Amino acid sequence: MLSRRFLATAIGSAALIGAAGLAVLPGAASARTAARATVHPVAAADIASPGGPMVHGQVTGHTSAQAAEGQKFSVAEQSLNWSGFAVTSSKKFTYAQSRFVEPTLTCTGDHANEWSSNWVGFDGFSTATVEQTGTAAHCGGPNNTTPVYKAWYEMYPAGSVNVFTVKPGDTINASVSFSNSKFTLTISDLTSGKSAKHSAKCGSCKRSSAEWIVERPELCTSATNCFITHLANFGTTSLSAKVRVAGVSAAQGIPNFRNYNITMIASQNDSTPLDTVGKVSNNAFPVQWDEAGPTVPVS
Repeated sequence: MLSRRFLATAIGSAALIGAAGLAVLPGAASARTAARATVHPVAAADIASPGGPMVHGQVTGHTSAQAAEGQKFSVAEQSLNWSGFAVTSSKKFTYAQSRFVEPTLTCTGDHANEWSSNWVGFDGFSTATVEQTGTAAHCGGPNNTTPVYKAWYEMYPAGSVNVFTVKPGDTINASVSFSNSKFTLTISDLTSGKSAKHSAKCGSCKRSSAEWIVERPELCTSATNCFITHLANFGTTSLSAKVRVAGVSAAQGIPNFRNYNITMIASQNDSTPLDTVGKVSNNAFPVQWDEAGPTVPVS
């Protein structure tokens, strides 16, 4: 299993906060296996960083009941940190895009470290890199009852970079493209007019999959205390999905590819779903929050 790689200890949290108000944590990549014990995380949720490879659950390769409309093939997968859809192809992906309305968090203060992130990207489904952009929200403030919303991009295993604040109800457009040996990550708030674009080269990035994901990220409070967070109550959200592969000029939907319907589960020992991913229809799919789940240690 692949997991996150951030260290957020001896450096004070103020030193970790970037201009956009959330952590910008450069780190070294590592492979981790989800553990089965319970941890007691600190309350500093703003040192988490969204993005990173999928942490696979135990169930793989089953026919998906949440099939895409008109599709030819879909596989059910379990993950500890992802939910949504991934697609693969024999051709390399050159473009992936999503539009969604930033969901509103309900923060009751029941848990510290409640997070949710919507993003689109390449890789990470079966590789150690991820090229991705989207938004993240967590329950912060006194008693973890104040929602905080940010837009970000990431070329994992480099740290995520937060670029501007967003508001619930804002329409977000996010895309990742590859052209002329370069990735371009673009995130736009169509409601506020804010936008950010980042370009980078990556010789090791495979472009072997594309994803549209709701995630609960990993948080590290020391070199030995890293865990997947609780899933914040985002209510419902819907992500549109378009993708292109090399040699094809028109963007296509999920049903045109071998696709994987990913269910986020509580832990390796507990397959309770934390949210419900609906069927793909008109190149979009809904996701509904079900429960926060436990924090899950990673090593």
